[in-house]
Amino acid sequence: MLKRSAAALMAAVMMLSLSACGKNDSSSKVDDIIIDATEIKYDTETVEVGSIGSVYDIQNTEFGYPYREYVYIKQNGVISKLFTGDTVEEGQLICELISEDLSDELETQKIVTDSAKETYDNLAASGVTGAELEKAEVNYELELNNYNKLLDKASLSEIYAPCSGRITMSELHAGMQVQAGQYLCEIADTSEKYLCAFVNNQPIENVNFGSKVQVSQGNSQPVEGRVVDIITVEGGINGGGVNYVIDLPDGTEFNDFGPIHVYFSVNYKENTIVIDQRALKSSGGRQYVNVLIDGTKVEMDVETGIVDKNGRKVEIISGLEGGEQLIVNTSNDDR
Repeated sequence: MLKRSAAALMAAVMMLSLSACGKNDSSSKVDDIIIDATEIKYDTETVEVGSIGSVYDIQNTEFGYPYREYVYIKQNGVISKLFTGDTVEEGQLICELISEDLSDELETQKIVTDSAKETYDNLAASGVTGAELEKAEVNYELELNNYNKLLDKASLSEIYAPCSGRITMSELHAGMQVQAGQYLCEIADTSEKYLCAFVNNQPIENVNFGSKVQVSQGNSQPVEGRVVDIITVEGGINGGGVNYVIDLPDGTEFNDFGPIHVYFSVNYKENTIVIDQRALKSSGGRQYVNVLIDGTKVEMDVETGIVDKNGRKVEIISGLEGGEQLIVNTSNDDR
């Protein structure tokens, strides 16, 4: 605007020069041009009382069983048996693998161990003492230890349910070759039922135990719930993420159809002063805004609060009351 004013003044001077020999009313016209050129028009907005914060609408929800175990294959092999039911009891066999190499090792080691035991027993029965008997005893203990190690390894081929509940198997079948660490199934503990909201990958910032949420389905009246547990999920059907366990008021019911929405309000405030971020200025640790009062720009110090997730709006804790005409930054703000 200053550049435009200077240009207007220059034009006025040129007109004055060109009309020096003209009519006497030319000077008054120049005065009008100068007055118009010095007027500044600001882009303003009215300071309003509103709301600010971030609201996350999570629709990946389930009214079910949040506490569950994820089971993985323990060694390489071929599946020989696989559980096919919907519910399982703790300690029940859910998968068995075949490893031919391990079976051969076990059979061979058992023969060697039995032979070592027989040698020791025969020497002891015949009254042999001293170094010879001691050597036979040490050899037997060594072979028995090797056999027990193979038995421990073989036990990994049998996988048992770590808890009771509803079981969901991965897409495996008998005869399939599998690898150690491969996902097998998940077992949901059916003794506790809650509304769960699943968020992939990173958790929602500033949502903690006890955080309040709004829950609704379709056109039903929203109800207020609270987060009672946060479970980190490292695998399973949905992949890694966070499961928010939500407790609802007694008697809350949902339809069998339609998504259930869970709204997480993060740093959310209502009935607070909110301004355009562009209007906020800072200098030497000081924060202020420019307010237009009777056509004059006046600096007013402010204290800020919440900034929305887009960085476009900022809360003003003190310094403004609402209704002021705030000057919003433009490319020519320093005019």
